[in-house]
Amino acid sequence: MGEKKYIVIKRGEKTVSMLFHGSRLMLAHAQEAGVWDNILGNIYVARVKNIVKNLYAAFVEIAPGRNCYLDLRDAKEPILLNRSYDGRLVDGDEVMVQVVKEAIKTKPPAVTCALSLDGKYCVISKGKPGIAYSAKLSEGTKERIRRGFRVSGFPLEEYAKSFGIVVRTNAKELGEDLAPLEQEIGELSMRLERIVENGIHRTCYSALLQKPAGYLQKLRDMQAGWCEEIVTDEEGIYEEIRSFAEGNPDFRLPAVRLYQDERLSLAKLYNVEQKLKEALGKKVWLKSGGYLLIEPTEALTVIDVNTGKAVCKKEVQETHFQINMEAAEEIARQLALRNLSGIIMVDFINMKKEEYREALMSHLRELVRKDSVKTTLVDITALGLVEITRMKKNRPLVEQLE
Repeated sequence: MGEKKYIVIKRGEKTVSMLFHGSRLMLAHAQEAGVWDNILGNIYVARVKNIVKNLYAAFVEIAPGRNCYLDLRDAKEPILLNRSYDGRLVDGDEVMVQVVKEAIKTKPPAVTCALSLDGKYCVISKGKPGIAYSAKLSEGTKERIRRGFRVSGFPLEEYAKSFGIVVRTNAKELGEDLAPLEQEIGELSMRLERIVENGIHRTCYSALLQKPAGYLQKLRDMQAGWCEEIVTDEEGIYEEIRSFAEGNPDFRLPAVRLYQDERLSLAKLYNVEQKLKEALGKKVWLKSGGYLLIEPTEALTVIDVNTGKAVCKKEVQETHFQINMEAAEEIARQLALRNLSGIIMVDFINMKKEEYREALMSHLRELVRKDSVKTTLVDITALGLVEITRMKKNRPLVEQLE
């Protein structure tokens, strides 16, 4: 597959980060430097602007004129600053909230009252004490981690009385040594407690927590083996990544290199403009000669698999099966690369043999399971379309690059 590089460059007013496996672009993320362009995960003291009872929701301001949507189901135990909580939120209340979804088209950002901090190996939250494990961890890995806690004597149960603890997928990298996970649980718990304690004394619209740049969060969350080196041609970004790595040694980030070849820019070396153009295009060619047509709509995304220039063998069904299997791998890559979300309907090439259909579904299910964003292969519809759902958190790549 070639070398695995994480490239960070400036593209106009935006910082663009890209994960390359050889010449293939696997992930891309673009972000402006403005104060309101990177609010996902931030914690604020907000003011309740109005309660919408028929939606069981509220609109809150994290700054004058900066409205966010609060689902009242995510406000079970809000932390109020202006009064004691009596089981209800009212207009004018000052409440701590955290941004959990970016603004998407006409929809405002979404916030929650269930504050949390995420690290590389765990997530710590307020409001719902207990211990949970990522669904992507195997039962064997979960038991190994539980056994590791018992052997080390780490007071996990004590922490779980005050905080919700979710062990993330990356914890499987730790093997028998859970020290980085245990340290992270302790540090994030203390930090979240301090944020709440300090926040009670802050004024409305205060920012209690501002997350690091998006490309740093992507680096932190990247699974082991997905990146061998970080490369940037921006000295400020280079120093920021170095500082981030030194301040978080347990994240085990790859080495970072400052690219300084004046004859050929980093963007041209990796053919960035062409790669991004392909990542936004409707047609994606497959090595077999087949291709995908990707059509995002307001309600869902439609992906059509076509034979294209593929040469059919005597056994046509086998040819269609091979194209579909290749298409499944490319679809999984495109979902992550374009950051598609919501409902995705895939029209594979029709196959009559049941064993081919079962093998394709099994292959696709395994591929989407590896996605860092929660992705579910739902089923095949009565019309033979494959339905996939993918959690919506960040904006799709096309909107990030606009």
